[in-house]
Amino acid sequence: MRQGFEDLDIKTTFRLLLATICAAGFPVSTVAEGLGGLSQAVDTPRSASRSPEDLAITLDYREDYRALSFGFQPNTRLEIGISFPTYSEGSNSSSGNELSFGLKLLDEATYLPSLTVGIVGFGSDDRGAGEYVAFGKTFGSVSATAGLGWGRYAEVFSTGRGDDEGVIETDHLFAGDTEPFANLVWDTGIDGLTAAVEYSGIAGEKDDDTYALGLSYEVSDGLFVSALGNNQDSYGIRLTFAANPTRPYVQTDIGRGPHPFVENRTARPNEPGPQQVLQVAQERLEKEGISIRRFAMGADTIDVTPSSATDLNFARVTGRVARVLSAVAPARISTFRITQNTGAFDSNVIVLNRTGLGKAVSQPNAGALAWDSTSFEVSPLQRQAALVEVPFEPRLTYGITPSFRADFVTSDNLELTGTAVANARYTFSAQTFVSGAVGYRFLNQWSQEDPPETPEIRSDLTSYTPDEIYLQSLSVRHRFRVSPEIYGRVSAGLFERAFGGVSGELLWRSPVQDFALGLEVSNVQKRAYEEWFGFEDLNATTIIGSVYANVGRNGDFIIVDTGQYLAGDLGVDLTVGRNYANGWRIAASTGWSERSDSALKFGAELSIPLGWTSPEGGKQRIDLSVGGPSGDLGSRVNGTGLLYNELRQSDRKRIEDAWGQFWN
Repeated sequence: MRQGFEDLDIKTTFRLLLATICAAGFPVSTVAEGLGGLSQAVDTPRSASRSPEDLAITLDYREDYRALSFGFQPNTRLEIGISFPTYSEGSNSSSGNELSFGLKLLDEATYLPSLTVGIVGFGSDDRGAGEYVAFGKTFGSVSATAGLGWGRYAEVFSTGRGDDEGVIETDHLFAGDTEPFANLVWDTGIDGLTAAVEYSGIAGEKDDDTYALGLSYEVSDGLFVSALGNNQDSYGIRLTFAANPTRPYVQTDIGRGPHPFVENRTARPNEPGPQQVLQVAQERLEKEGISIRRFAMGADTIDVTPSSATDLNFARVTGRVARVLSAVAPARISTFRITQNTGAFDSNVIVLNRTGLGKAVSQPNAGALAWDSTSFEVSPLQRQAALVEVPFEPRLTYGITPSFRADFVTSDNLELTGTAVANARYTFSAQTFVSGAVGYRFLNQWSQEDPPETPEIRSDLTSYTPDEIYLQSLSVRHRFRVSPEIYGRVSAGLFERAFGGVSGELLWRSPVQDFALGLEVSNVQKRAYEEWFGFEDLNATTIIGSVYANVGRNGDFIIVDTGQYLAGDLGVDLTVGRNYANGWRIAASTGWSERSDSALKFGAELSIPLGWTSPEGGKQRIDLSVGGPSGDLGSRVNGTGLLYNELRQSDRKRIEDAWGQFWN
């Protein structure tokens, strides 16, 4: 969780803090958002009811059950959920990892109900897995659902329905015993209050059938608290953070608009020179929150490197720079070259045809016409002399970052843990910095286990010393360009609490392609269990190739990582997600390795820009994670500093997806 709460109101702070607590899981809207991450009443499914792009993060807390879940509606028909439940069984507990899908096959009509088919715990026959068919109908303020369930929707502990033993189990789907279910969800008309009642044929300790009741109240926009209970003496609460990335809580740019585009005019005597153009452009762009880092003016071209401390949308920044230049540039200037800088690199040159932009003004398809007048070029290694180029100044940054996690890795129950991390970074140049972090887990420490006789790759977390300040990381990183399209990085030091060593990476990317290729090689040694700087007698080498691809529309992407893992085995990680033009990022991941002997593990990550909740949020964001792609397999070292994380803002497809903001 990054800094930035000081500029937010109390409700926004509380809402985002709850989201952080719910979603910062360590390998881990109303009463309708429940188990498995899919739409439910209390414990039984509902016909898919969310709007496209809706997401929900839920913490379910009961005496015999804890769960973190993440639900997302990518389109009108499909729901996707990832859930991390922990079940209490007397003095023992068991945990799961569930990937779920809900597909609406038929929409509700005047006389006919909707039809939804769902699978919870896809690929796994764990006790939380189950399938259902649900019919839904709306009657005014009441939504009714009835259906038939298998697995978890037919019995309390549903296991052993299939014979598969691989990483993806399927032969148990829609097989075995079935039970009916039905539920009603009522919007009471009282502001923020929703009620749900349900019936299920599942037998429990108290009764042969189960009846449940839920009450939900919207405390603040998108923040829900629910009370749940049933006739089997199971009671609990549910906390939900619901949001839609396409619908910000605040309206930005209130009270000001961009500078109008001025069509090119006939050349006149005594037109302004480069210094005059620069001065006027700086004054006007400062009002837009944009500064000029570099400025050069040639015979027919102006080359500008802009920087905005508040706007994440580079398509919009490009449009605002172009409009200001259109008003101040001499008539002989036919091309605006806008260079995108990521901090360490000049990544793209966006070339704008001034005449083409002028023809697009006031047209109904102005955005598409502006895109047709745009091309992309790679930034050259050597650039022409500039009239002004702001030099880099070394700087020290530091801060203290609290984080809260729901932890069932180091405890038998889903416990809320709190960690404070003090971090510092000294940047020598735009390409080189040294950074370190010191942490302390102040809430719910684990009980230390004796270190294993032979150090292990990942499964010995609880062997590290609790109850004291620890050195999380201390490393130096240098980034460079081998050629215009090949980027490089070397890192050395203590990358994370478990490993330290050296790491190198090469990344190929072209500004005119929708994919990039990376290769990372790391040689690391296991860090000492009870010392800051010591090491154990365990070395590992990873060689991992990556493909980063932007696919489809709306910022959708796929990342495939494959190669030699820390344990020396061959592995593959898959990440799919969506980048939004306003800075939101949603992704889900999974991983497989030669040493895997269980069902696939899944994880989710979420990045929320603070500018989405407050005009003062700027580029700061909150990064949340639930689970991880590789479970306890030990895929790759964390903290080496993958280059694509710095360069993904420069993807051509990402800029194209956001081009609708060019004229805003």
